[in-house]
Amino acid sequence: MKRLFINASSEPDGQTARLAAELFGDQDYQTLNLVNYHIAQIGQETDGQDDFKRVCDRIADADMLVMGTPIYWSDMTGYMKAFIDRMTDVRLTINPFNGKKLYLIITGTAPQDAIPSVTHVWEHVSQRYGMVFSGAVTDSKQAKSIQID
Repeated sequence: MKRLFINASSEPDGQTARLAAELFGDQDYQTLNLVNYHIAQIGQETDGQDDFKRVCDRIADADMLVMGTPIYWSDMTGYMKAFIDRMTDVRLTINPFNGKKLYLIITGTAPQDAIPSVTHVWEHVSQRYGMVFSGAVTDSKQAKSIQID
């Protein structure tokens, strides 16, 4: 099984990545750090010059996705939001998300107020794009208790 962790943190080795490592345990996975990719905002002209298609190609090759975000100012990061907005570019064409099992990682010093809203967004996105939303992980105890296969 090919597992892909998409990290929407500005810190590739930060708390979100550490929690993903706990969730995966000794299972193999690849990491894609959105901070290293240029994804234009929805509506901006890209002329194919941004990296959204490259990210979608990596997603298409995966069997399972883990999306991770720290909470910045009571919400998901701009990296994650821009990515979600751009998903509309592929929904009606080749949908690389269809059939993927999805887990969500939410981190931060006080993410409690944002967890329900961020989770709701991903539940809705999963339904619309044919993914199987399999839960949100917010701490080490949860990460270690979940079997992700």
